[in-house]
Amino acid sequence: MERKTVIVVGSGPAGLAAAEALLDQGRGAVQVQVMTLGHHLGGKAASWRDAGERVVEHGQHVVLGFYRELRGLLRRCGIRPDDTLVSSGGEYLYWEDRDDSAHRLYVGDFLPKLMDRWVRYDGFTHQEKAALTGFVIDMVLGLGPPVSEDLDDVCFSAWALSRGLPPSVAATNIFRANREVQLNWPGEISAYAMLNTLRAATRDPGRHLTAYPAGGMSELWWEPIAARIEDLGGSLVRRQKLVRVDATGTDLQGVVFARPQFHGVGGRWTGSVPTVAGTEQRHQPDAVILAIPPPCVQEALPAHALGLPGLRGIPRLTTVAPLGLHVWHRNRSRGAPGVIVGGLAPPLPYVMDNANGYHALAHDPNAGAALHFVGQLACFEEYSDVELLDRALAAVRRVPGYEMMDREGVLDWTVLRHTAPHARYWNAEPGSVRHKPSPRTPIRGLYLAGDWVRSELDFPCMETAVRSGRQAAGLALDDLFRNERRVSA
Repeated sequence: MERKTVIVVGSGPAGLAAAEALLDQGRGAVQVQVMTLGHHLGGKAASWRDAGERVVEHGQHVVLGFYRELRGLLRRCGIRPDDTLVSSGGEYLYWEDRDDSAHRLYVGDFLPKLMDRWVRYDGFTHQEKAALTGFVIDMVLGLGPPVSEDLDDVCFSAWALSRGLPPSVAATNIFRANREVQLNWPGEISAYAMLNTLRAATRDPGRHLTAYPAGGMSELWWEPIAARIEDLGGSLVRRQKLVRVDATGTDLQGVVFARPQFHGVGGRWTGSVPTVAGTEQRHQPDAVILAIPPPCVQEALPAHALGLPGLRGIPRLTTVAPLGLHVWHRNRSRGAPGVIVGGLAPPLPYVMDNANGYHALAHDPNAGAALHFVGQLACFEEYSDVELLDRALAAVRRVPGYEMMDREGVLDWTVLRHTAPHARYWNAEPGSVRHKPSPRTPIRGLYLAGDWVRSELDFPCMETAVRSGRQAAGLALDDLFRNERRVSA
Protein backbone atom coordinates (compact mmCIF):
# COMPACT_ATOMS: atom_id res chain seq x y z
CA MET A 1 0.00 0.00 0.00
CA GLU A 2 1.46 3.36 -1.07
CA ARG A 3 2.22 5.73 1.80
CA LYS A 4 0.12 8.88 1.61
CA THR A 5 0.96 12.39 2.83
CA VAL A 6 -1.47 14.54 4.79
CA ILE A 7 -0.97 18.12 5.99
CA VAL A 8 -3.02 19.27 8.97
CA VAL A 9 -3.27 23.05 9.21
CA GLY A 10 -3.73 24.24 12.79
CA SER A 11 -2.64 22.95 16.19
CA GLY A 12 -5.78 23.55 18.20
CA PRO A 13 -7.85 20.69 19.65
CA ALA A 14 -9.28 19.84 16.22
CA GLY A 15 -5.94 19.83 14.41
CA LEU A 16 -4.08 17.84 17.06
CA ALA A 17 -6.94 15.35 17.32
CA ALA A 18 -6.96 14.93 13.54
CA ALA A 19 -3.19 14.36 13.37
CA GLU A 20 -3.21 11.85 16.23
CA ALA A 21 -6.12 9.93 14.67
CA LEU A 22 -4.48 9.85 11.23
CA LEU A 23 -1.30 8.35 12.65
CA ASP A 24 -2.99 6.05 15.16
CA GLN A 25 -5.54 4.67 12.70
CA GLY A 26 -3.33 4.91 9.60
CA ARG A 27 -0.83 2.46 11.15
CA GLY A 28 2.20 3.67 9.24
CA ALA A 29 0.39 4.19 5.94
CA VAL A 30 0.27 8.00 6.23
CA GLN A 31 2.89 10.66 6.67
CA VAL A 32 1.42 13.52 8.71
CA GLN A 33 2.72 17.04 9.06
CA VAL A 34 1.06 19.62 11.33
CA MET A 35 1.60 23.23 10.29
CA THR A 36 0.81 25.85 12.94
CA LEU A 37 0.84 29.62 12.87
CA GLY A 38 2.33 30.46 16.25
CA HIS A 39 4.99 29.23 18.62
CA HIS A 40 2.56 27.79 21.18
CA LEU A 41 0.08 24.97 20.60
CA GLY A 42 -3.62 24.80 21.32
CA GLY A 43 -5.11 27.37 18.96
CA LYS A 44 -7.85 29.24 20.80
CA ALA A 45 -7.19 26.99 23.83
CA ALA A 46 -3.49 27.84 23.99
CA SER A 47 -1.42 29.16 26.89
CA TRP A 48 2.04 30.60 27.19
CA ARG A 49 4.39 32.18 29.73
CA ASP A 50 4.95 35.92 29.88
CA ALA A 51 8.27 37.60 30.60
CA GLY A 52 7.72 37.00 34.32
CA GLU A 53 7.08 33.27 33.74
CA ARG A 54 3.38 33.66 34.63
CA VAL A 55 0.81 31.59 32.74
CA VAL A 56 -1.30 33.51 30.24
CA GLU A 57 -4.31 31.81 28.65
CA HIS A 58 -6.08 32.62 25.40
CA GLY A 59 -9.37 31.94 27.19
CA GLN A 60 -10.89 30.21 30.20
CA HIS A 61 -11.98 26.73 29.13
CA VAL A 62 -14.24 24.29 30.93
CA VAL A 63 -14.29 20.50 30.72
CA LEU A 64 -17.72 18.92 31.03
CA GLY A 65 -18.66 15.34 31.78
CA PHE A 66 -19.57 14.54 28.17
CA TYR A 67 -16.06 15.38 26.91
CA ARG A 68 -15.35 11.71 26.26
CA GLU A 69 -13.25 12.14 23.10
CA LEU A 70 -11.07 14.84 24.67
CA ARG A 71 -10.45 12.66 27.71
CA GLY A 72 -9.71 9.68 25.47
CA LEU A 73 -7.20 11.71 23.48
CA LEU A 74 -5.48 12.79 26.69
CA ARG A 75 -5.26 9.21 27.96
CA ARG A 76 -3.78 7.92 24.70
CA CYS A 77 -1.10 10.57 25.09
CA GLY A 78 -0.20 9.44 28.60
CA ILE A 79 -2.14 12.18 30.40
CA ARG A 80 -4.44 11.29 33.28
CA PRO A 81 -7.28 13.82 32.86
CA ASP A 82 -8.29 13.96 36.52
CA ASP A 83 -4.70 14.74 37.53
CA THR A 84 -4.72 17.84 35.33
CA LEU A 85 -8.16 19.16 36.25
CA VAL A 86 -9.68 20.93 39.23
CA SER A 87 -13.37 20.26 39.82
CA SER A 88 -15.89 22.98 40.56
CA GLY A 89 -17.65 20.56 42.89
CA GLY A 90 -20.88 21.54 41.17
CA GLU A 91 -20.67 25.08 42.57
CA TYR A 92 -21.15 28.38 40.74
CA LEU A 93 -21.39 31.96 41.96
CA TYR A 94 -23.52 34.59 40.19
CA TRP A 95 -23.79 38.29 40.85
CA GLU A 96 -27.32 39.67 40.53
CA ASP A 97 -27.71 43.38 39.83
CA ARG A 98 -31.34 43.48 40.90
CA ASP A 99 -30.50 42.85 44.56
CA ASP A 100 -26.77 43.74 44.51
CA SER A 101 -25.89 40.33 45.88
CA ALA A 102 -23.90 37.23 44.99
CA HIS A 103 -25.80 33.93 44.95
CA ARG A 104 -24.41 30.41 45.02
CA LEU A 105 -25.76 27.67 42.79
CA TYR A 106 -25.01 24.05 43.62
CA VAL A 107 -25.77 21.45 40.97
CA GLY A 108 -25.44 17.70 40.99
CA ASP A 109 -23.95 15.23 38.56
CA PHE A 110 -27.20 13.95 37.10
CA LEU A 111 -30.15 15.59 35.38
CA PRO A 112 -32.90 15.59 38.06
CA LYS A 113 -30.62 17.11 40.71
CA LEU A 114 -29.24 19.68 38.27
CA MET A 115 -32.67 20.93 37.25
CA ASP A 116 -33.98 20.86 40.82
CA ARG A 117 -31.09 22.97 42.09
CA TRP A 118 -31.48 25.45 39.22
CA VAL A 119 -35.14 25.95 40.16
CA ARG A 120 -34.11 26.42 43.80
CA TYR A 121 -31.47 29.07 43.02
CA ASP A 122 -31.78 31.62 45.83
CA GLY A 123 -31.46 34.52 43.43
CA PHE A 124 -35.03 33.82 42.27
CA THR A 125 -38.13 34.96 44.11
CA HIS A 126 -40.65 32.42 45.43
CA GLN A 127 -43.03 33.33 42.61
CA GLU A 128 -40.29 32.82 40.00
CA LYS A 129 -39.36 29.44 41.46
CA ALA A 130 -42.97 28.28 41.28
CA ALA A 131 -43.36 29.43 37.69
CA LEU A 132 -40.02 27.89 36.70
CA THR A 133 -41.03 24.38 37.70
CA GLY A 134 -43.32 23.84 34.72
CA PHE A 135 -40.84 25.40 32.31
CA VAL A 136 -37.99 23.20 33.53
CA ILE A 137 -40.07 19.99 33.35
CA ASP A 138 -41.14 20.87 29.81
CA MET A 139 -37.55 21.61 28.78
CA VAL A 140 -36.19 18.41 30.31
CA LEU A 141 -38.77 16.30 28.50
CA GLY A 142 -37.84 18.04 25.26
CA LEU A 143 -34.16 17.10 25.65
CA GLY A 144 -34.88 13.41 25.10
CA PRO A 145 -35.08 13.25 21.29
CA PRO A 146 -32.59 15.06 19.04
CA VAL A 147 -33.10 18.81 18.91
CA SER A 148 -34.84 19.97 15.73
CA GLU A 149 -32.61 22.04 13.47
CA ASP A 150 -35.62 24.26 12.78
CA LEU A 151 -34.91 25.84 16.15
CA ASP A 152 -31.70 27.32 14.77
CA ASP A 153 -33.75 30.20 13.38
CA VAL A 154 -35.04 31.03 16.88
CA CYS A 155 -33.03 32.79 19.59
CA PHE A 156 -32.92 30.93 22.89
CA SER A 157 -34.51 33.76 24.89
CA ALA A 158 -37.53 33.90 22.58
CA TRP A 159 -37.85 30.12 22.68
CA ALA A 160 -37.68 30.08 26.48
CA LEU A 161 -40.22 32.88 26.89
CA SER A 162 -42.60 31.15 24.49
CA ARG A 163 -42.38 28.00 26.61
CA GLY A 164 -43.29 29.71 29.85
CA LEU A 165 -40.06 31.20 31.23
CA PRO A 166 -41.05 34.19 33.40
CA PRO A 167 -39.81 37.44 31.81
CA SER A 168 -38.32 38.47 35.16
CA VAL A 169 -36.12 35.34 35.10
CA ALA A 170 -34.95 36.17 31.58
CA ALA A 171 -33.73 39.48 32.98
CA THR A 172 -31.56 37.89 35.70
CA ASN A 173 -27.80 37.68 35.45
CA ILE A 174 -27.80 33.90 35.89
CA PHE A 175 -29.97 33.52 32.79
CA ARG A 176 -27.83 36.01 30.87
CA ALA A 177 -24.63 34.29 31.99
CA ASN A 178 -25.85 30.91 30.79
CA ARG A 179 -27.13 32.05 27.42
CA GLU A 180 -23.97 34.12 26.85
CA VAL A 181 -21.48 31.54 28.11
CA GLN A 182 -20.39 30.94 24.51
CA LEU A 183 -19.57 34.67 24.24
CA ASN A 184 -22.30 35.36 21.72
CA TRP A 185 -23.43 38.83 22.81
CA PRO A 186 -24.60 41.47 21.96
CA GLY A 187 -26.77 39.18 19.87
CA GLU A 188 -28.48 35.96 20.92
CA ILE A 189 -27.47 32.33 20.82
CA SER A 190 -29.71 30.08 18.74
CA ALA A 191 -32.15 27.84 20.57
CA TYR A 192 -30.75 24.89 18.57
CA ALA A 193 -27.19 25.48 19.80
CA MET A 194 -28.21 26.13 23.40
CA LEU A 195 -30.53 23.13 23.65
CA ASN A 196 -27.92 20.88 22.04
CA THR A 197 -25.46 22.07 24.70
CA LEU A 198 -27.92 21.31 27.49
CA ARG A 199 -28.81 17.95 25.97
CA ALA A 200 -25.19 16.85 25.78
CA ALA A 201 -24.34 18.17 29.24
CA THR A 202 -27.29 16.58 30.99
CA ARG A 203 -27.38 13.23 29.20
CA ASP A 204 -23.80 12.32 30.04
CA PRO A 205 -22.54 14.59 32.83
CA GLY A 206 -19.93 12.15 34.15
CA ARG A 207 -18.45 12.31 37.61
CA HIS A 208 -18.32 16.09 37.84
CA LEU A 209 -20.42 18.55 35.91
CA THR A 210 -17.59 21.01 35.34
CA ALA A 211 -13.84 21.06 35.77
CA TYR A 212 -11.08 23.42 34.71
CA PRO A 213 -7.44 22.86 33.68
CA ALA A 214 -5.13 22.99 36.69
CA GLY A 215 -2.45 24.94 34.82
CA GLY A 216 -1.54 26.28 31.41
CA MET A 217 -3.29 24.13 28.82
CA SER A 218 -0.43 24.10 26.32
CA GLU A 219 1.93 22.72 28.97
CA LEU A 220 -0.59 20.31 30.49
CA TRP A 221 -2.12 18.92 27.31
CA TRP A 222 -1.18 20.22 23.90
CA GLU A 223 2.61 19.80 24.10
CA PRO A 224 2.30 16.16 25.34
CA ILE A 225 -0.18 15.46 22.54
CA ALA A 226 2.29 16.92 20.05
CA ALA A 227 4.97 14.66 21.53
CA ARG A 228 2.77 11.62 20.91
CA ILE A 229 2.19 12.74 17.33
CA GLU A 230 5.94 12.85 16.84
CA ASP A 231 6.36 9.46 18.54
CA LEU A 232 3.87 8.03 16.03
CA GLY A 233 5.99 9.33 13.16
CA GLY A 234 4.35 12.70 12.52
CA SER A 235 6.03 16.08 12.47
CA LEU A 236 5.08 19.57 13.58
CA VAL A 237 6.28 22.80 11.99
CA ARG A 238 5.68 26.02 13.93
CA ARG A 239 5.41 29.55 12.59
CA GLN A 240 3.88 28.68 9.26
CA LYS A 241 0.89 30.58 7.89
CA LEU A 242 -1.38 29.04 5.28
CA VAL A 243 -1.30 31.59 2.47
CA ARG A 244 -3.23 29.83 -0.26
CA VAL A 245 -5.06 26.65 -1.19
CA ASP A 246 -4.57 25.87 -4.89
CA ALA A 247 -7.43 24.07 -6.59
CA THR A 248 -8.52 23.61 -10.17
CA GLY A 249 -12.24 23.05 -10.27
CA THR A 250 -12.81 20.43 -7.59
CA ASP A 251 -9.25 19.04 -7.65
CA LEU A 252 -6.76 19.97 -4.95
CA GLN A 253 -3.45 21.05 -6.47
CA GLY A 254 -1.47 22.08 -3.41
CA VAL A 255 -1.11 24.45 -0.47
CA VAL A 256 1.25 27.38 0.04
CA PHE A 257 2.73 28.45 3.38
CA ALA A 258 4.91 31.38 4.41
CA ARG A 259 6.62 32.49 7.59
CA PRO A 260 4.53 34.96 9.61
CA GLN A 261 5.98 38.16 10.94
CA PHE A 262 6.59 37.24 14.54
CA HIS A 263 5.93 39.50 17.54
CA GLY A 264 7.76 37.49 20.16
CA VAL A 265 6.35 35.67 23.18
CA GLY A 266 2.81 36.85 23.90
CA GLY A 267 2.81 39.12 20.86
CA ARG A 268 -0.53 39.74 19.21
CA TRP A 269 -1.79 40.49 15.78
CA THR A 270 -4.91 42.63 15.36
CA GLY A 271 -5.76 41.68 11.78
CA SER A 272 -4.75 39.11 9.21
CA VAL A 273 -1.23 37.95 9.99
CA PRO A 274 1.35 39.39 7.56
CA THR A 275 4.08 37.15 6.20
CA VAL A 276 7.77 37.61 5.47
CA ALA A 277 8.46 38.23 1.80
CA GLY A 278 10.32 35.46 -0.02
CA THR A 279 9.42 32.67 2.44
CA GLU A 280 6.59 31.04 0.50
CA GLN A 281 6.78 27.26 0.04
CA ARG A 282 4.38 25.09 -1.93
CA HIS A 283 3.40 21.58 -0.86
CA GLN A 284 1.50 18.93 -2.80
CA PRO A 285 0.17 16.42 -0.26
CA ASP A 286 -2.45 13.79 -0.98
CA ALA A 287 -4.86 15.38 1.47
CA VAL A 288 -5.19 18.53 3.58
CA ILE A 289 -7.24 19.05 6.75
CA LEU A 290 -7.92 22.71 7.54
CA ALA A 291 -8.42 22.95 11.31
CA ILE A 292 -8.45 26.74 11.48
CA PRO A 293 -11.25 29.31 12.04
CA PRO A 294 -13.66 30.15 9.20
CA PRO A 295 -12.13 33.60 8.43
CA CYS A 296 -8.74 31.93 7.85
CA VAL A 297 -10.28 29.29 5.59
CA GLN A 298 -12.09 32.00 3.64
CA GLU A 299 -8.83 33.93 3.24
CA ALA A 300 -6.95 30.89 1.89
CA LEU A 301 -9.51 29.33 -0.44
CA PRO A 302 -9.67 30.41 -4.09
CA ALA A 303 -12.65 32.55 -5.03
CA HIS A 304 -14.30 29.85 -7.12
CA ALA A 305 -14.21 27.39 -4.21
CA LEU A 306 -16.33 29.69 -2.05
CA GLY A 307 -19.03 29.40 -4.70
CA LEU A 308 -19.17 25.60 -4.52
CA PRO A 309 -22.03 23.86 -2.72
CA GLY A 310 -20.94 23.05 0.80
CA LEU A 311 -18.44 25.92 0.96
CA ARG A 312 -20.45 28.96 -0.05
CA GLY A 313 -21.82 29.39 3.47
CA ILE A 314 -18.40 29.95 5.07
CA PRO A 315 -18.34 33.74 4.46
CA ARG A 316 -21.72 33.96 6.23
CA LEU A 317 -20.43 32.45 9.46
CA THR A 318 -19.80 35.24 11.94
CA THR A 319 -17.16 35.25 14.66
CA VAL A 320 -16.57 37.12 17.91
CA ALA A 321 -13.40 38.59 19.37
CA PRO A 322 -12.66 37.02 22.78
CA LEU A 323 -11.41 39.38 25.45
CA GLY A 324 -9.21 38.33 28.35
CA LEU A 325 -7.74 40.08 31.37
CA HIS A 326 -5.12 38.54 33.65
CA VAL A 327 -4.56 40.28 36.97
CA TRP A 328 -1.87 39.19 39.43
CA HIS A 329 -2.67 40.62 42.86
CA ARG A 330 -0.76 40.57 46.14
CA ASN A 331 -3.89 39.59 48.08
CA ARG A 332 -5.39 36.12 47.88
CA SER A 333 -9.10 35.83 47.18
CA ARG A 334 -11.34 33.55 49.21
CA GLY A 335 -12.89 31.99 46.14
CA ALA A 336 -13.23 28.22 46.21
CA PRO A 337 -11.04 26.14 43.81
CA GLY A 338 -12.60 25.68 40.40
CA VAL A 339 -15.53 28.03 41.09
CA ILE A 340 -16.16 30.61 38.43
CA VAL A 341 -17.99 33.86 39.17
CA GLY A 342 -20.52 34.91 36.54
CA GLY A 343 -22.95 37.75 36.04
CA LEU A 344 -20.38 40.54 36.40
CA ALA A 345 -20.57 43.71 34.36
CA PRO A 346 -19.65 43.29 30.69
CA PRO A 347 -17.42 43.06 28.77
CA LEU A 348 -15.70 40.73 31.28
CA PRO A 349 -18.59 39.00 33.06
CA TYR A 350 -16.73 35.85 34.18
CA VAL A 351 -13.74 35.52 36.49
CA MET A 352 -11.83 32.74 38.23
CA ASP A 353 -8.91 32.96 40.62
CA ASN A 354 -6.46 30.51 39.09
CA ALA A 355 -4.31 30.72 42.23
CA ASN A 356 -6.96 28.55 43.91
CA GLY A 357 -6.96 26.01 41.10
CA TYR A 358 -3.55 25.84 39.45
CA HIS A 359 -1.57 23.10 41.12
CA ALA A 360 1.61 25.18 41.03
CA LEU A 361 -0.04 28.04 42.96
CA ALA A 362 -2.72 26.45 45.13
CA HIS A 363 -0.32 25.37 47.89
CA ASP A 364 2.09 28.31 47.66
CA PRO A 365 1.53 30.49 50.76
CA ASN A 366 3.30 33.40 49.07
CA ALA A 367 1.10 33.41 45.98
CA GLY A 368 -1.56 36.08 45.77
CA ALA A 369 -4.52 36.05 43.43
CA ALA A 370 -4.22 35.17 39.74
CA LEU A 371 -7.52 36.51 38.44
CA HIS A 372 -8.55 35.54 34.94
CA PHE A 373 -11.46 37.54 33.54
CA VAL A 374 -13.01 36.48 30.23
CA GLY A 375 -15.60 37.93 27.90
CA GLN A 376 -15.68 39.43 24.44
CA LEU A 377 -14.95 42.80 22.98
CA ALA A 378 -18.21 43.74 21.21
CA CYS A 379 -19.49 47.21 22.20
CA PHE A 380 -16.33 47.93 24.21
CA GLU A 381 -13.77 48.28 21.42
CA GLU A 382 -13.06 51.92 22.31
CA TYR A 383 -12.25 51.23 25.96
CA SER A 384 -8.59 51.52 26.90
CA ASP A 385 -6.81 48.69 28.68
CA VAL A 386 -6.77 50.74 31.88
CA GLU A 387 -10.52 51.34 31.65
CA LEU A 388 -11.12 47.61 31.19
CA LEU A 389 -8.96 46.84 34.22
CA ASP A 390 -10.72 49.37 36.46
CA ARG A 391 -14.16 48.23 35.32
CA ALA A 392 -13.38 44.55 35.99
CA LEU A 393 -11.89 45.18 39.43
CA ALA A 394 -14.78 47.39 40.46
CA ALA A 395 -17.22 44.62 39.49
CA VAL A 396 -15.43 41.75 41.25
CA ARG A 397 -14.82 43.70 44.49
CA ARG A 398 -18.56 43.60 45.11
CA VAL A 399 -18.45 39.80 45.37
CA PRO A 400 -17.84 38.27 48.82
CA GLY A 401 -14.33 36.84 48.96
CA TYR A 402 -12.98 39.31 46.41
CA GLU A 403 -13.27 42.58 48.39
CA MET A 404 -9.47 42.94 48.60
CA MET A 405 -9.00 43.03 44.84
CA ASP A 406 -8.20 46.75 44.75
CA ARG A 407 -6.08 48.61 42.21
CA GLU A 408 -3.31 49.29 44.76
CA GLY A 409 -2.62 45.58 45.22
CA VAL A 410 -2.18 44.81 41.51
CA LEU A 411 1.29 43.42 40.87
CA ASP A 412 0.90 43.07 37.12
CA TRP A 413 -1.84 42.73 34.53
CA THR A 414 -2.39 42.19 30.83
CA VAL A 415 -5.33 42.61 28.49
CA LEU A 416 -5.78 40.25 25.53
CA ARG A 417 -7.88 41.52 22.62
CA HIS A 418 -8.22 38.60 20.24
CA THR A 419 -9.33 40.47 17.14
CA ALA A 420 -7.18 38.68 14.54
CA PRO A 421 -9.03 36.18 12.30
CA HIS A 422 -7.12 33.17 13.66
CA ALA A 423 -8.00 34.06 17.28
CA ARG A 424 -11.76 34.54 16.94
CA TYR A 425 -14.56 32.21 18.09
CA TRP A 426 -17.41 31.01 15.91
CA ASN A 427 -20.64 32.80 16.87
CA ALA A 428 -23.53 30.33 17.27
CA GLU A 429 -26.13 32.98 16.45
CA PRO A 430 -29.60 32.13 15.11
CA GLY A 431 -29.53 30.99 11.50
CA SER A 432 -25.85 30.03 11.49
CA VAL A 433 -26.06 26.23 11.35
CA ARG A 434 -27.35 26.16 7.77
CA HIS A 435 -24.11 27.84 6.71
CA LYS A 436 -21.79 25.34 8.42
CA PRO A 437 -19.81 23.21 5.97
CA SER A 438 -19.43 19.45 6.18
CA PRO A 439 -15.98 18.01 7.01
CA ARG A 440 -15.63 16.48 3.52
CA THR A 441 -15.56 19.36 1.04
CA PRO A 442 -16.41 19.29 -2.69
CA ILE A 443 -12.69 19.72 -3.40
CA ARG A 444 -11.24 16.22 -3.49
CA GLY A 445 -8.58 15.76 -0.83
CA LEU A 446 -9.62 18.83 1.20
CA TYR A 447 -11.29 18.43 4.62
CA LEU A 448 -12.41 20.79 7.36
CA ALA A 449 -12.32 20.42 11.14
CA GLY A 450 -13.35 22.60 14.06
CA ASP A 451 -16.34 23.35 16.23
CA TRP A 452 -17.71 25.50 13.40
CA VAL A 453 -17.93 22.46 11.07
CA ARG A 454 -20.98 20.18 10.92
CA SER A 455 -20.85 17.47 13.58
CA GLU A 456 -23.00 15.46 15.94
CA LEU A 457 -22.80 18.17 18.61
CA ASP A 458 -23.11 21.34 16.49
CA PHE A 459 -22.22 23.84 19.21
CA PRO A 460 -18.90 25.52 20.06
CA CYS A 461 -16.67 23.75 22.58
CA MET A 462 -13.40 21.79 22.78
CA GLU A 463 -15.17 18.43 22.66
CA THR A 464 -16.89 19.39 19.40
CA ALA A 465 -13.50 20.38 17.98
CA VAL A 466 -11.86 17.09 19.00
CA ARG A 467 -14.69 15.02 17.57
CA SER A 468 -14.61 17.07 14.37
CA GLY A 469 -10.87 16.51 13.98
CA ARG A 470 -11.23 12.77 14.42
CA GLN A 471 -14.14 12.69 11.97
CA ALA A 472 -12.14 14.59 9.33
CA ALA A 473 -9.21 12.19 9.83
CA GLY A 474 -11.49 9.18 9.38
CA LEU A 475 -12.97 10.56 6.18
CA ALA A 476 -9.51 11.36 4.79
CA LEU A 477 -8.27 7.84 5.52
CA ASP A 478 -11.37 6.30 3.92
CA ASP A 479 -10.92 8.37 0.78
CA LEU A 480 -7.15 7.92 0.53
CA PHE A 481 -7.25 4.14 0.77
CA ARG A 482 -10.60 3.35 -0.82
CA ASN A 483 -9.09 2.01 -4.06
CA GLU A 484 -6.43 -0.05 -2.24
CA ARG A 485 -9.09 -1.61 -0.04
CA ARG A 486 -11.21 -2.47 -3.04
CA VAL A 487 -8.27 -4.20 -4.72
CA SER A 488 -7.38 -6.15 -1.57
CA ALA A 489 -11.02 -7.19 -1.18
